[in-house]
Amino acid sequence: MSIPGRMIWPLGAVVAGAVLSACGGGTTTHDRQATPGIAVGEPNPAALAKAPFIEMARTSGCNETRNRLFVIDGKQVFWDHAGQCADASYGQVLFGSKPETRLCSSGDTIAGPRMVCEDESARALFETLVKNADRPDLGLGSGHTVEQLSFMPPAGTAIAYETVARDDLSGVTARQTLVIKDQAAWDTLWRQHAAGRTPAPAVPKVDFTRRMLVAVFGGEYADSCHGIAIARVAAGASTLDVEVAERDVPAQAVCLPVVRHPMQVAAVERTDADVDFIKAAATDVPFRTADATSLSDVRAARTVVVKDAAAWTRLWNEHAPGRAQPAVDFAADMVVGVFMGTGASGCYTTAIDGVVRTADKILVHEIRSVPGPDIACAMYVTTPAHLVVVPRSDLPVEFALEMATR
Repeated sequence: MSIPGRMIWPLGAVVAGAVLSACGGGTTTHDRQATPGIAVGEPNPAALAKAPFIEMARTSGCNETRNRLFVIDGKQVFWDHAGQCADASYGQVLFGSKPETRLCSSGDTIAGPRMVCEDESARALFETLVKNADRPDLGLGSGHTVEQLSFMPPAGTAIAYETVARDDLSGVTARQTLVIKDQAAWDTLWRQHAAGRTPAPAVPKVDFTRRMLVAVFGGEYADSCHGIAIARVAAGASTLDVEVAERDVPAQAVCLPVVRHPMQVAAVERTDADVDFIKAAATDVPFRTADATSLSDVRAARTVVVKDAAAWTRLWNEHAPGRAQPAVDFAADMVVGVFMGTGASGCYTTAIDGVVRTADKILVHEIRSVPGPDIACAMYVTTPAHLVVVPRSDLPVEFALEMATR
């Protein structure tokens, strides 16, 4: 088994390497202007303090999928978050100069979406922000300034990612990892990846004002069994950790002698933190489904690891009371599972689509599907869940979250 390797890419620096050699970088400086009556360089007692808002967002729940803060005109803060909660799974809040000063809020509740404004004079602004939350200027136009605050969640938090491209025959044949934060660098990389293909595939669209890309290229593999993939994205102590699995296979597998150049590119929320690519050998772990449903009685999002019969009975009675409980031999096996919580429609699903073992842990990969903007969905509340049986292990179990848009 190979020893995990670590490679750190400073996100504030230029992405190096032959693939992106045409892209430049630099440091942007900002002029400082004094508020009337306050000299440049002196503290402004009325200035908005960003630290309390960052601490609020970092330590809150329901933020695994999205967690963004924007300062508007240096006076107000807009918070946009979403995560794994049965209630309040998403929400937006407009604050004044302090977290205690809520002007308007909108979000998911057990009774359905709800918007409330403590300050009615802020309603028009808030409605504009909510409607245009995915636009760089939040729909405010050039007459306003919008600054997105960069921060990391607590260490160990799994961060949702979305695969933008995955291929076994990349035109990039050199083994490397990359961070891409602008369109020019992405265009350059895509041209090299798609070199020689006719017609050339279109460049996947990425909003670099909100997101960035992390990419792994495996170099050359001589058979159909081995490969490389992004296994998990998580917050480190001060870095964004991208765990890269060097896939191995059981000895009895039949491997075809096919030359491959595997790659994967994933989009994550934009951050100024350094990116740490952590490589480790990984072996697929066999698993079988104990239950998969869109109507679990567990309505709060969570992950589970069950290692004894009593705990399995308690979980099953909570999850599916009245249904026959699958038998599990806990001397040889254990159960791992994911509960999505309450989904807004029949298009929301979750599934465990892979389990791997590294030298120091078991990694369970959850893929969660959400509807795209033009998808018609059956409008009933769902509570998706997937429980699987895997060989028993004393290694710690961690979960990865990949998002997929239908």
